[in-house]
Amino acid sequence: MPECGGGAGGGYGGRVENVRPSRLPGALLIAGTCLVGICGLPAAVVFVLLGLLGGLRFNYPLLMGTTALLAYPAAVWLWLRARRPGSTGRAWLLAALGLLLVAGTSALPVWILGSATADEWRETQPGGRGYVAPTGTR
Repeated sequence: MPECGGGAGGGYGGRVENVRPSRLPGALLIAGTCLVGICGLPAAVVFVLLGLLGGLRFNYPLLMGTTALLAYPAAVWLWLRARRPGSTGRAWLLAALGLLLVAGTSALPVWILGSATADEWRETQPGGRGYVAPTGTR
């Protein structure tokens, strides 16, 4: 009596191979990188320019800006690797690593630049130091 699906090619009872890994991790990585990059890239460029215009030999704005600018090509490389991984788990690992890399290097420049912009904007609002009250009566 022949075996029903128990052999090497039968597919019953054996380990199920993931033939085609998911493309979702790579799509989430590139989407997250683009969303963070909307604020992260301009902030990184501002910090690089501040660092280059400063007269110090080693300065922190230049370091923060260049690490953020280098993280984006690294995230694109990880995205390319996550598109054709050996397994779905490896794709998720590469996507998570890329998102952590981009978010981690962009968080501080975006936060500093955003805080400075908010402080400057608040000064021109009523009650702020730079507020000019309207003249004339109605």
